[in-house]
Formats: sequence, C-alpha cells, structure tokens
Amino acid sequence: MTKLDSLQGIVAKSSERPLLSILLFRIGAADNARAFLRHWLRFVPDGRAPPPVDAPELYFLFSWDGVSKLLAGHPTLKIDVGRDQLEGYFTNSDLAPDNPARAPDLGFVGDSAPQGWWEGKFLSAEIELALYCCFADDPQQGATLAEMRQSAAASGLQELTLPSFPQHALSGARPPDGVLHFGFRDGVTQPKIDWEDKKMPGEVDRRQFVIGYPSEAYPVKPLKPGPWLDFARDGCFAGLTWLYQDVARFNRFLRDNATTVAAAGVGGDAQEWLAAKLMGRWRDGSPLARYPTIPPAAPDLDDAFGYADDPRGEKCPLAAHIRVANLRDQGLSFGNQVRFPDGPPRLQRRGFSYGSRLDGVDDDGGRRGLVGVFLFARINEQFHTVLRWMQATDFSDAFRAIPNGLRSQDSVVGNRDKRNANSQAFIPLSGGRDIEFRLQNFVRFQGVKTFFVPSLKTLGVLAGQWS
Repeated sequence: MTKLDSLQGIVAKSSERPLLSILLFRIGAADNARAFLRHWLRFVPDGRAPPPVDAPELYFLFSWDGVSKLLAGHPTLKIDVGRDQLEGYFTNSDLAPDNPARAPDLGFVGDSAPQGWWEGKFLSAEIELALYCCFADDPQQGATLAEMRQSAAASGLQELTLPSFPQHALSGARPPDGVLHFGFRDGVTQPKIDWEDKKMPGEVDRRQFVIGYPSEAYPVKPLKPGPWLDFARDGCFAGLTWLYQDVARFNRFLRDNATTVAAAGVGGDAQEWLAAKLMGRWRDGSPLARYPTIPPAAPDLDDAFGYADDPRGEKCPLAAHIRVANLRDQGLSFGNQVRFPDGPPRLQRRGFSYGSRLDGVDDDGGRRGLVGVFLFARINEQFHTVLRWMQATDFSDAFRAIPNGLRSQDSVVGNRDKRNANSQAFIPLSGGRDIEFRLQNFVRFQGVKTFFVPSLKTLGVLAGQWS
C-alpha cells in the first residue's frame, strides 16, 4: 500500500494553481545546495489535501548527477552502488534521450534534434535540479521567483535560463477553459491509480507510477532490499518535455484538406471533422469512439470506451493521437503483449500551456506550445516506449489493416523527418472507402530531460537530514 502523505503532491494529483514555472539549476557546493533545499521544503505539499492558497506550491526533481552530488559523503548510500541498482536509463547518460545513438529512435531529429534544445543555451546534461512551481496569482509568482533566485544564487546554484520566456524560465498557465493551442480540450483523462493494491477493475497498478514495490509483473528497480530501495521508495521518474506547437501550420493543413473531406461526403464541418480524426476527440473532448461522425450536443467526457469494436479505425483512426498514446483494449503485437501483459504502458500528465492564442493560418512568429511533465516508474518501458510508438506504429498488429500501417506515425506528434517514416494519414470511411493525406510536422521538441521525483522522506535525505 502506498500512503499518499509520503509522496510529493505532484505524483498523486495535478496542481489546481493557474500559474506555473519550472526553474532549472546546476548544483555547486553540495552543502550549500542542501541548505537551499531545507529552506524551501516547507512549501512541498504531500499527496493528500491541497496546500494553502497564500503560499506557493513547490516540487523538487533531480537528475542522477544532482542526486550524486547531494549524497556525496552519505554513510550508506554509496553512489557506485546506486548507479548499479537504480534504473540504467536514469543513471547512464548513454541511454538518455539526447544521446545521439538514442535520439532518432525517439523522434528527436530534424528541427527536434537535441542540438537545438533549450534554445541552444545549455545541454540537458547540465540540468541537475528542476523546481516545479505553482502559483495562485501574478504577485505570488513574481515575489516567489525573485526570492527563490536570490536564495539559489546565495547557495551556489547556477540557474539555466531561457530568455524567450518573460520569466526567463519555462512558464505558462493552465487555460481557464481547458483548451490548448490546437483548440482541443485538455485534461479529459488521467489513469485511475490503485494506490492500495485492491486490484479494482479499471484501476492501474501503482507500480506503473511509484518505485519501491517491485513485483514479478512490475520488476521496477531497485530490486534488492537495502539502502537504495529505501531511498527510491515512493518516488517516481518524470519526463520533462518542452514542445512548440505550430498552430498556423495545423490550421492551414485543416483548411487545405477540407475540400477532400467535403468531397467524400462526410457531412458537417469538414475542418472540424478532420481535426477530430487527427486527435481522436472532438474539440470539446468527446471521443470519436462514441461519436465518429458528428460531436454530441453536450461534451461527453466519460472515459470508459475502447477500440476493440473498431479494428480498421472507421470510428477513430488507428494513428489518431489519443489512440496511439493509449490504445486501451486494442491488441498489442505478440512481443509487446509479452512485454506488457497488463496492457499498454500508462503515464500521468502534468504541465501547462505557454504563449498567446493564435487563430487563423498566418504565423505571427510567437512562441507557443506545451510544457509537459510525465510521471512513471520505468523510463524505457513507459516514457521511451510511448515516444517510440508515436514515431513508428509497429506496436500493434491492427496497423497491418491499413497501407504501410506499421510505418505510420501519431497523426499529431509524429516527426515526419524521421528516417523511413510514413507520413501518410489513412482515414477509413464506412463501405470500404478511405481518405488519405500527407501529414506535416505540427510540433517540435525543444527540450527533454528525465528526473527523479523523490518521496518526502527521501527529499529530506537529499537535503542533508541523514540522522
């Protein structure tokens, strides 16, 4: 059983604060950095009740190099042992997303290649500490960021800044209407987690999201009892993903292909129909699995739907974004079925939108997109797997039913510059008909980094509370 009061609150639930920032740091002297942590720990809520509105809400995320620096001199947590016992995709830089040998497999090529990440100001490897900060209003955000930066500088932390943001850090907001830049309602679904191991139908095993409870089905490292298993327990990993959304290109694609849609006689608004087929939902969040031709009169946000009755994708195309990211009851290929006997890997989503809204098809040169923080217990088995599946849809035999299906990509997130990618979108219609489109790059990765999100107890250890 996982006690929610042992978790940093972000692991259990999304913040309700409207304004968010992520500060990135490189750690200097360990003693000074530990003092910085101790000073700010009081603002880290656990996974139960929401924190008071009159105070900021903070969460700490660490790279392996950051963990190693802060644990230097610890009497039992030996770094060489931890490097071996924790997941290699966290401790080994050769397996990091920005490594040249790994990046193309994850879709990080062309304009999304790591060479251009973080605006070219620093490398992913330089980020050792991230502070996920949630604020109630502008004055709270401004005052807290100023105080934190002064405190960090006095503690020898070097902030890695991003000048294109007004706050010089990844910053944005949770849109009050829940609508993101491509015009779709966000936050419709999150996995329902079985925190108490009750094996309730429809709930996801907590071992997909927290470390420290290895089982035969979920061999989540560390596997051996000892100091490092205790250290990792009730922590998780986070994939920080900074995306640019090319809204003008997306809107032009809808406009330019609307004639083809209308000629097929699908009825209704051709652009809205095409947008829904790319995403897998109507703009209001209603799923195509229930409403394949027109949206309902009122949004239907019931998440209890699947794709088993839609093997060819006539309701929801096989490569629609939400179907690739979570294929629900659609069958996996044999190898992936062995690898994921309890179903496809799941991720928890946190994060925010940044930049001004854009309507129309003309690019105004503005910066806009998403900063996502995805939470999981196994880096390669969950985070990297979903990234790979969005770039090459060979994970399910269902794709054999459409032309070049095993080389298709996520219709929204796929990087068409990836070698051997099939950029054709195949949208089946009833009666054996279909529509095909040549997809474009609608998003661009601007930075990706994997962090450890420790439990509150372990956060105290990293802050130097060793006795």
